[in-house]
Amino acid sequence: MNDKYVIEIKKRSWVEWLLWAGWLVAEIAILQMAMASGAELEPRAAAIFWVTFFVLLIGGVIVWYMRRSK
Repeated sequence: MNDKYVIEIKKRSWVEWLLWAGWLVAEIAILQMAMASGAELEPRAAAIFWVTFFVLLIGGVIVWYMRRSK
């Protein structure tokens, strides 16, 4: 059998899991606020929430990409 491909699962500390869970909750909350502000015809608030959502999203992707090789 060829063992060329191996999947390795690395354990993470509970603090890291807690931070990722907090990031996910914040993303969901901000997404909900952005959609609600858009539905209520509040363009300034919706724009602020959308920008915040995408900044946090890009930040999370960058952190994940930088830490994946560790």
